[in-house]
Amino acid sequence: MPKQASKPLTPDQVLDKMAKYCAYQERCVKDVRDKLKTFDLPQEEKDKILDYLLDNRFVNDERFARSFVRGKINQSGWGVNKIRFHLMQKGIAKETIDEALGQTDEDLYRQRLIDILKTKSKTIKAENDFEKKRKLAAYAMQKGFEASLVWEVLKELA
Repeated sequence: MPKQASKPLTPDQVLDKMAKYCAYQERCVKDVRDKLKTFDLPQEEKDKILDYLLDNRFVNDERFARSFVRGKINQSGWGVNKIRFHLMQKGIAKETIDEALGQTDEDLYRQRLIDILKTKSKTIKAENDFEKKRKLAAYAMQKGFEASLVWEVLKELA
């Protein structure tokens, strides 16, 4: 049986959906714009909805960036370089990214790197210590940790 075409949503219905979308999880302006593109509304209506969401603090890039940084360091084990790149992809301003990253607890960040390296160290196959360190460093840098910090921590762990 063919699927019936659903009635187009009114601007108020789209606003309600977008408010729920933003309330469910932190979103950045780019995410909201991308989601609004999926609705069949005139651009003027989409702009009004975005303005409403911004004015009523449903969307806030600064808050999004802080939340993103915390989550990626604590849950995903990402380093600063990878986080910065992904925030730039989301269209977040450089100053906002710098501010959010500046709120990172350096001791916790360093400890997160140590934990990641210790865990990975158990599964790496290498013929000698040099090769093992090289593989560990490559792994940590691929996760976005700064090379200087990675090598500094690897020297301490040796």
